[in-house]
Formats: sequence, C-alpha cells, structure tokens
Amino acid sequence: MAVMVLVVANALLRYLFNMPVGGTLELTEGALPFIIFLSLAMTQYEGGHIKVVLLTRKLPVRLQRALLVLAMLAGAALFAWATYAGWKLTAKSIAIGEIERGSIRYPLWPVKGVIAFGMALLTVQFLIDAAVAALGGALPDTDPEEIE
Repeated sequence: MAVMVLVVANALLRYLFNMPVGGTLELTEGALPFIIFLSLAMTQYEGGHIKVVLLTRKLPVRLQRALLVLAMLAGAALFAWATYAGWKLTAKSIAIGEIERGSIRYPLWPVKGVIAFGMALLTVQFLIDAAVAALGGALPDTDPEEIE
C-alpha cells in the first residue's frame, strides 16, 4: 500500500506541480523484493502457486501422493540451492559495501538478504509440505477444480 501511495503521489506531484518525490524509483525498486520474496512461503502454505495436474490427475492416489512428495522435495532442493546462492551474494554485497546509486543511496545488502531469507522460508515450507503429504495429510488446494 505504501509503495502504491508513493507512486501515485509522485505521479500527481510531477504532473500538477512538476515536483516529483525524490527517490521514488529507488525506493520502489528496493521495496519490491520485500513484497515479493517475503510472500512466497505464505503463498505456498495457502496452496496459491500454480499447479499443473494434467498428467497426474488420472493416476492412482498413492502414485499421485508419491509424485506430490517428490515435487515438494524437488522444490525444497531448488530453493535451498537458491537460498545458498542468495546468502553468498548478500555476504559479498556486505563485504564490498555495495550501495544503490541514484537520487538517494542505501546499502543493497538488506534487499539481497531479504531475497535469500524469503527463499529460505519457501524451502522450509516445501519441506513441511513434503512431510505432510508423505504422512497422508492434505495440502491446501490439492484437489484442483474440474476443468470445464
């Protein structure tokens, strides 16, 4: 909401008074990773990510569950690797004192760190989902609506 208010205020002030809000571009660029990456794990928790079931929906239930567990573990492995790479980039950003250059300046390591943290949370959620599926529990939105 704050980013939206900032962008609207910037547009109005630029249009009406030719006085844009300084640093709007830099602030919105820095805020987007916070908004996006900190919501990934919650979206997975709620079953909100896209699922393609064209090949699996006609399979026996046990095989569907096994493939679901495998998919959750593959997701966990992929995002664990991405988390590791993200932490390395964050550490490098801290070491070299990387900053955003523009009308305002701020260090980039918090932005890079929140990306890695968001991916770490998603990794944990994938592992939780794999355990729930392996133990016979139902994940949110495991039975997608019928395609008409």
